[in-house]
Amino acid sequence: MVVRLVALGGRTVPDAVDPPLFERVYREHSARVYRYCLSQVGNVSDAEDLAAEVFAAAFANYQNARFAEGIVLPWLLRIARNEVIDHRRRHHRRGALLVRMFGGESDLDRSADVEGEVVLRDELRQALAAMAQLSERDQTLIGLRVAAGLPYAEIGAVVGISEHAATVATKRALQRLRGRLVRPR
Repeated sequence: MVVRLVALGGRTVPDAVDPPLFERVYREHSARVYRYCLSQVGNVSDAEDLAAEVFAAAFANYQNARFAEGIVLPWLLRIARNEVIDHRRRHHRRGALLVRMFGGESDLDRSADVEGEVVLRDELRQALAAMAQLSERDQTLIGLRVAAGLPYAEIGAVVGISEHAATVATKRALQRLRGRLVRPR
């Protein structure tokens, strides 16, 4: 069999991937991947870009991926997690560069999300703000549980821990989030 390579968003991928099969994967999981990305970055535009990167990477690696039959979502969310980590690194480096170039603090306000403020309801903005105060691990666990809707076993598979450890860690992360969301009466 001859495998041609085609370009996809700056990536070279074998065209032997069955597009209709991968299209089904995309249709079934794109909303959950997007919600996870949004829960991690809190910005609609960045979340859309990250989700697109996730599916471009997934398409490029789909033919060689090793996962149990029907267990595609944890694999996609592991890719998403890595894309989010890369995104955070890029933003951190950009902010640090601005500080070095112009001295002092930059005008970059990481919490400003005008587009998101228009699109997202007040409750979601509050939840995202509270999540931003949590550790990256807590953010990941909550994003996988709440935004992506994964069961604890799949959360464990994505982050590389046992189901029990995922259950305990996720419940504790959710408790910490609830503590930040409690409003004084």
